[in-house]
Amino acid sequence: MFDVGLGEVLVLAVVGLLVFGPDRLPEMARQAASWLRDLRAMVSKARSEVTDSLGVDPGVLRDPKGALTRGLLGEDAPADPKQGVTKALGLDEVADAAAAVDPRKPFDPDAT
Repeated sequence: MFDVGLGEVLVLAVVGLLVFGPDRLPEMARQAASWLRDLRAMVSKARSEVTDSLGVDPGVLRDPKGALTRGLLGEDAPADPKQGVTKALGLDEVADAAAAVDPRKPFDPDAT
């Protein structure tokens, strides 16, 4: 969840030791851990209440774009999300042609 390395933890410990002192630091660490545990429990409970009230699969909340793509395309949905929908539907030529169009040029319907 948080990208905190060993160096950052050591710096926080030294700053905490300087600010709170060696007597109060263990109690402050216990209190911070308790707050973090309570926060995680509240987030978990809120997430479960939202999924229950909406009647939504929890996977939809983790990956809404993928769930929507799978819901709309069914078995045509790309197995690899990086593959893209156009490739999954066989629309590579259409995507390439659309990318080749220069929007600054006027449209000529007689051009082939």
